Amino acid sequence: MSDRLMSAEDLARVTGKKTSTKQAEWFQSEFGVRVVRCADGSPVMTWATFEALMQKRVGILSNSTEPPRPALRPLRTVR
Repeated sequence: MSDRLMSAEDLARVTGKKTSTKQAEWFQSEFGVRVVRCADGSPVMTWATFEALMQKRVGILSNSTEPPRPALRPLRTVR
């Protein structure tokens, strides 16, 4: 995977949207993520992140690489 940033042309081609606001809305609706934005409002996305989102979407990438979370137990009971 490439850590290279997606260009404005790449974002337009992938999302099918021309404006940065619509591109950010597309990522929110398609993947449920809020993208980081530059000072000018344009989305910032690396190819590696986009590929990981796509893999997770189609079921290739699972969360099984993350260690299991331990069960949380309260230290004391609040009365």
